[in-house]
Amino acid sequence: MPRLAFALVVGAALGAAACTEGRGTPSATEQPPIEARTAAVAERAPACAPIDPKKLAPMRCDASVIDAPIPEIVDPTASLAPFYRRVAALARGVAKDHVRVAMYGDSNLTTDETTGRIRRELQGRFGDAGHGWVALARPWPWYRHSDVRHDGSWRDFKQIAVSTHKTYDGHYGFANIASESSSPGAVAFVSTNPRDADAPIGWRASRFDLFYMKRPDGGRFDVEVDGAVVRSVDARAAEAAAAFERVETTDAGHEVKVHVRGHGTVRLFGVAIERGSPSVVVDALGTGALNMEQMTLVNGASRRAQLTRRGYDLVIIHLGTNMYGTDADHRRATKVVVDDLRAALPGVAILVMSPPDTMEPGTTHPDAHIVSMVPILRAIAAESGAAFWDFHAAMGGPKSIQTFVKKGLAWNDFIHLTKPGHELMADRLLCALWDSLGTYLAKHPSAGCDSTDESADLARPKP
Repeated sequence: MPRLAFALVVGAALGAAACTEGRGTPSATEQPPIEARTAAVAERAPACAPIDPKKLAPMRCDASVIDAPIPEIVDPTASLAPFYRRVAALARGVAKDHVRVAMYGDSNLTTDETTGRIRRELQGRFGDAGHGWVALARPWPWYRHSDVRHDGSWRDFKQIAVSTHKTYDGHYGFANIASESSSPGAVAFVSTNPRDADAPIGWRASRFDLFYMKRPDGGRFDVEVDGAVVRSVDARAAEAAAAFERVETTDAGHEVKVHVRGHGTVRLFGVAIERGSPSVVVDALGTGALNMEQMTLVNGASRRAQLTRRGYDLVIIHLGTNMYGTDADHRRATKVVVDDLRAALPGVAILVMSPPDTMEPGTTHPDAHIVSMVPILRAIAAESGAAFWDFHAAMGGPKSIQTFVKKGLAWNDFIHLTKPGHELMADRLLCALWDSLGTYLAKHPSAGCDSTDESADLARPKP
């Protein structure tokens, strides 16, 4: 849908007090007045709260930096519809819980700069819901999160990652990284006091949800909030399994710390930080050198239990740079991962994206591997019943990484984006997603009404 048409749909037809049918167009003279269209369907349209047009207005995309057009999201089966309905309920003010978004990716996502931008933009519209997921691990020195502080006595921990720091038992957790220690005094913490003094979000939290592992040789640890022990946990159990501890506290700035006491091994996955009225939570699930095959190595039972606990409405998969092997290998691995996602999160919306453009420094030819992965991932998305967005084309296609490097949007390794590059591409993804949302709402103007049959999406159990 053209962006002007989307603005008209959101600002007029969907802003009415009763849900209406019909689709907005760029010119008001090409269709009956909004009052007439509203009256024409008033008898058969369910009454519902109006959508706040500011929340669903088109996203900002700076076209002056690169001139590549923004591809549309490919979703012929409307697989993203449950997510769109949840967002519409937020915009109507009838949602009962946060809308949660997870984004899996490789090393480009380990800095939380793409996801950090998406989080800031969406929470700027819907409200500060808290940072979301932070791993209590640091397998790579550059692993970090925006708008919170995250650290620990990492010398006391064994780092675990499905791609680079293997473990024998497959319990990597749903985010593919973890850490473990049996050393009394080992600590890992997350603070809502951001390093960036100008951070618009991240300053407060009222709920911390700790993910860890119970096991036959499990140890003990304390959970501390602002230096005070609020819970002592014994992680010993008859069988290895995912486990959780939730701490509710005041809505304020806090530091949550896990303090290992020993008496066995403590494996930590991470902590989810949330607060406030229903909004959007965006989780960064970046793992260095990640590919789909490695994700099949994760123990399915513990992954599914953790995914269910997080309760995602949309899962974005941004892989491909490190995916090697045959088409059959990629399809088999994707099926394992997608099946786990859907088993844990019935009806979850899934968006598969192509990888960013890369090149060998000093060469002049495109990276044939990346070019070949685009149609493969598009086909895999279709076979999986997922939506697809061409991130590679949104950069400008083959050799676009050269432009990104020249403009300071990517590093000189011709692989990793800089913060401005991450933010540019995050904006482009949001524009594509919000335009697709606008198209859906134009066809389904009652989306998000709590009195429609779509309320099943709103009633799905949430964490």
